[in-house]
Amino acid sequence: MFCVIKRIKTALEKIMALGSIFFVTAICAQSVKQDVRLDYSLIEPVKIYSSQQICPQFAGSVCFTDLTEKVYANNGFLPLWEDNALRQGLYTKLTILRLSGLFIGINQRIAELKALEANQDKRGFDILATDSYWVVKAVEQLIEDNPTLLFRHKEVPPLGHNQVVDYTSEYGFFELEQTRFLNRLYADLALPRLSQTAIRLAQSFFDLASHEYQPIKRGLIKQGQVIPNGHALLEVLNTYGDINIDDYLIAREQYSIINTGAVNQAIRRFQLRNGLEDDGIIGSATSQQVALPYQEVARLIALNHYRSQLGATGNERPIIRVNIPDYRLQITHQQEVVFESRVIVGRTARPTNLFSSSMNIMVVNPYWNVPETIKTKDVIPGMKASSDYLQQTNLKMIRSWDDRTEISPEMVEWSNVDPNTFPYEFMQSPGRGNALGNVKFLMPNDFSVYLHDTPSRSLFNKARRNLSSGCVRVEKAAELAEYVLDYQQRPSWRNYQQLVSDGRTNTITLPRKIDVDVTYVTAWVDENNQLQLREDIYGYDRPIKRPVKLQYSTVKNYRQ
Repeated sequence: MFCVIKRIKTALEKIMALGSIFFVTAICAQSVKQDVRLDYSLIEPVKIYSSQQICPQFAGSVCFTDLTEKVYANNGFLPLWEDNALRQGLYTKLTILRLSGLFIGINQRIAELKALEANQDKRGFDILATDSYWVVKAVEQLIEDNPTLLFRHKEVPPLGHNQVVDYTSEYGFFELEQTRFLNRLYADLALPRLSQTAIRLAQSFFDLASHEYQPIKRGLIKQGQVIPNGHALLEVLNTYGDINIDDYLIAREQYSIINTGAVNQAIRRFQLRNGLEDDGIIGSATSQQVALPYQEVARLIALNHYRSQLGATGNERPIIRVNIPDYRLQITHQQEVVFESRVIVGRTARPTNLFSSSMNIMVVNPYWNVPETIKTKDVIPGMKASSDYLQQTNLKMIRSWDDRTEISPEMVEWSNVDPNTFPYEFMQSPGRGNALGNVKFLMPNDFSVYLHDTPSRSLFNKARRNLSSGCVRVEKAAELAEYVLDYQQRPSWRNYQQLVSDGRTNTITLPRKIDVDVTYVTAWVDENNQLQLREDIYGYDRPIKRPVKLQYSTVKNYRQ
């Protein structure tokens, strides 16, 4: 017995000699059993208030006592956070969470960690840093489990006991020895280059003093006109880097700022970065974007960092990502962008739903089955207004989707029709003028949302393209169809142009599915290190006068 105790004592002395964290050790009387507990008095010189907000149920100076003790016990009680790169990775993760405004208590936790560092309390810092890492993991897991939180202007709720098991069981941290565990930490805390740039930019915006620009209330400021509050606008353009420093220094000395020359070019650059019509005219949309407070821009960058993490990775198979406020569809495969197209998405009154799925069917020369929303809000009111509405729109009225017997519109007394109880359906045959164009792409979801072609090509020239009734119109639908068919690797299949020329409706089941994510990202840093911002068309960044119904921002996963 004494030999065993001596060996334990010797082992602990060696650990302490290596600079490990101090522990309190108790030995049971009947069997030699080591009950290891961290000495949490090590962090008492800095009062820990953050845990009262982060994890009020845990009633301790840190949140994840048992997890923290387990990880040190499994790794020889050695410090984990001696490498500056690892500490900075943790601080970056905490900073993203703080700037996003999603979770309370993080600002206080960062201050406590920095106080321990300033006091050169390496052991106290190590313990609190490990607990903070678990906090980050728990919050990220909560967001992954309920991504709708990223679109509802709500904070992530404080951590409770039920979060612990959910995210620790799948990682297997406690089977990893020291080197492998640290490697896991490095990988977990690392961010891609563009994400690192975005967070540094967010922090710099957060630290800026507020600007004084106020949005215009009405009208347009065209080229050659005086810009109201022009000096304040000029300061914002300079902060964003949209105006050359020499041009800025010359312009700011002017009594009035005129929308011309270098100033006009700077406005155009700002508009281009914000996805607006780059015409150099200051209207409501441009003015509202310029007026965003710097702290709000910082919040948006951090919030959208989490939004951009949602969905598939694109490593195993291609991923189609439709970013609603950017009006753009991208296909990435193995981290490379392989296809891009402009798109038209649902207008604010009829938004496009957010969801994940997998494309499994492509229909060439499709019929258009008029959706319930368009039926009740467009077609029936159209028939009430004009008896030849169906003829004008090339629509047919049928008995039902199962029984497609055509019914003459003359058999209906349209003035008495209630759109919500009307029993018949409407359909448009394939061919020229069909609302779906030559092809549509289907994926499982509860919202009847799909991607499709369109005959209305001119609409893609608009900067603001929230114009549809919920489905996504793709400008390069033919090229997308060719990509989808090529990916199937079926040489015997006819190519897309042959299928279109055939004239018949072809429904093609896709053996090799392609992941689809319909997302809503309004801030990011592009490959040229340029900040990109987009107008918050659905009010998911901040409340709007007529909020989009909650059902549209409920992020569901239909992936197969």
